[in-house]
Amino acid sequence: MARKIYKRIGLRRDRNLSDLSNSTAGLNNLLDGLVEVTGFTFTSDDLNAIRNIDSAGLRNAEYRNIAGSSAVFSDSSGIPNPFFPRITYQNRLDISRSFSGEPRLFGGGGLTASYFNPNQIDENSIGIFSGSPFKIDNYWESGNFPYTGKITPESLNANGGVLWEGFFIPVSTGQHTFYVSSSACFTFDFQTEGYTSGVGTYTEIARIGITTTFSGSGTGGTNIISLGTTSNTKYVGVGQSVSASGIATGSNVKSYNTSNGVIELTPPIGINTAVSTTFSGNITFFKTIGQSTQISHSTYVLEEYQKYRIRARYFIPAAIDAINAQRNITFSLSRPTDISSGGLLRYNNLYALDYDFSENAKGEFPIYIDNSIRFGGGTIGGSVDSNSYVKVKSTKKVDILYTPKTNIGDITKATTSATTVSSSPVISISNISNIEIGNYVFGTNIQENTRVNQIIIGKAIVLDKSATGTGSVTLTFIDHRGFVKRTVGSISETTLTLSSGNTNTLKTGMIVIGTNVTQYTGITTTGSDSVVTVSPSQTVGAGTTFYFYQSRGLINNGLAGFCLPDQTKCLIVTANTNAGSTTIPVNNSTGVGNGWVVRGFQFATGTIVSGAPATSTSITINTPTTRNLVAGANFTVSSAGGDRSLCCPPTDTSPPFNPTTEGLDTVADAPNLRIESGNVKFDAIKAVVDVNNITNYNASDVSKNRISISTPSGIFKILCV
Repeated sequence: MARKIYKRIGLRRDRNLSDLSNSTAGLNNLLDGLVEVTGFTFTSDDLNAIRNIDSAGLRNAEYRNIAGSSAVFSDSSGIPNPFFPRITYQNRLDISRSFSGEPRLFGGGGLTASYFNPNQIDENSIGIFSGSPFKIDNYWESGNFPYTGKITPESLNANGGVLWEGFFIPVSTGQHTFYVSSSACFTFDFQTEGYTSGVGTYTEIARIGITTTFSGSGTGGTNIISLGTTSNTKYVGVGQSVSASGIATGSNVKSYNTSNGVIELTPPIGINTAVSTTFSGNITFFKTIGQSTQISHSTYVLEEYQKYRIRARYFIPAAIDAINAQRNITFSLSRPTDISSGGLLRYNNLYALDYDFSENAKGEFPIYIDNSIRFGGGTIGGSVDSNSYVKVKSTKKVDILYTPKTNIGDITKATTSATTVSSSPVISISNISNIEIGNYVFGTNIQENTRVNQIIIGKAIVLDKSATGTGSVTLTFIDHRGFVKRTVGSISETTLTLSSGNTNTLKTGMIVIGTNVTQYTGITTTGSDSVVTVSPSQTVGAGTTFYFYQSRGLINNGLAGFCLPDQTKCLIVTANTNAGSTTIPVNNSTGVGNGWVVRGFQFATGTIVSGAPATSTSITINTPTTRNLVAGANFTVSSAGGDRSLCCPPTDTSPPFNPTTEGLDTVADAPNLRIESGNVKFDAIKAVVDVNNITNYNASDVSKNRISISTPSGIFKILCV
């Protein structure tokens, strides 16, 4: 056990052993003198039980932020009372974690930090550091790192370095600007635009070392110099010293332009211009440890809620004595929504390399957001799996305002030039006039069925699919309201033949729009992959682009996964057919098989197709029809189990009526029966007496229950037992 001895070397600031090369050995020497039992030792390892324990408390201002926030309920008198047992903040956090999952927004814990000793640093190498880090954590508070001693207690001395790497997730779409300022050497890298996976994750933005020399030129009597290679501006930071044969001693960098390599200098005090004479040759950029240098980087347009790789290094080469120099590095961020230059880059904006971004880590709310329909429309449910349906409920009426377009000019929202980047959904475009969220986009480097997801005015648009190539292209934006698909082909009289694309997803009743196509041209599918019938008759040349649209605003595909075409078909009657028939003329019975169940109120329960249809224009059933069928009526046949009658709702009538050429007729076995003001009214009543169930009553049996029946002849009463 340690004795209470206070006047020892190590407790006084001027004798605290901080200059020892091995801090652990120094601490062991200090602790060993506190042992009071012979044969025992007291070393640094004995302190492991209390390592990493931080002494922290709440200031008054911080306490006020949570004061009065306990969960309460109101009793019968309306007085609020706290729940007992107490609902703790941990309870709330557990609920929040279930709801949000691993936080994707402002929930990071900082970048992964790897620490290196001075002998592992080579500023002229690509990676700066060599070997394995001696320590890894994710310490990141507010992005401001002032080092008054070592960068971490385990370091050999005040030199050394740290590598930060991980992910940045923006909460708004647009350009973000990062600022890095340091009195030491540093690098800054950001994810390459369009990066997907593999080599080439980062684009090197800045690499500020002790000394860098490359070619450039300057014009006498100015403060402007130009680099021979524009990309060398990554070695330049504001505040660096500059020297060359034509540059005044003491000049430093005031600003730089990464797009053209032009650098503005600040001349030394007492001199008007930094460039004294015109020159062309080597220029040296240099700094000392303790000399502040700053860089800034404006990203390409970042998409909200997407993660981007980010990396930074801070280091001091081993050959430099930095014990008495000011040592720091600061990271700041300005978002698209920031009015000012932003603020410090806090830890909760950043995520470690091993952060769990998997689907399993998502909570209920992120899943809800992923499945939400954004402004501009979307798709609900599926066409294959009926179990994945999404129900949409509303307490208000559905207001559908949809007028089918008539020509190519009506559906073309814009045609404009833009710049695409391979594997990136962000498209640089300055003119966004008439473009709307949801519009379909067509052009070089654009995938089929790509739509506009977001618009950044004057800068870019974000698509819902990534571009397939990089380059300057011309894009066409098409109205998405009612749009089905785009194909290429020709029309000859009533036949539209496709040379590119297919008829998948096309249905009878849709309309087709294109150059020289007659207004309101409707289509009828024929079962062919490349041909549909159109009306009216017309001629349109080969190579024409056709756009297919819905003819009405509300399209219900809710049963698409239930009524699969290979299992269920909707047949249309082509001629009037009387009740009692077993042969029914239909439009097309191709694919209908023996034993398929026939559904509809015109058919008896258990009716099936009797034998495979002899022709494609009729079917034979095993039980005669029970109602008349008129031309144009439809019914369902299915090989699947369960009631598939909803797959083909009746269009001519509903039971218990019988269709006739004059109109709807009440069938004989369904007399008029209705309820008016709570009273049951009927045309006729018939009571059938079952003499076998009559029970003899005794004289003492009494009943006061009666059912009154009002008729034109008076009121009659039925005795109820």
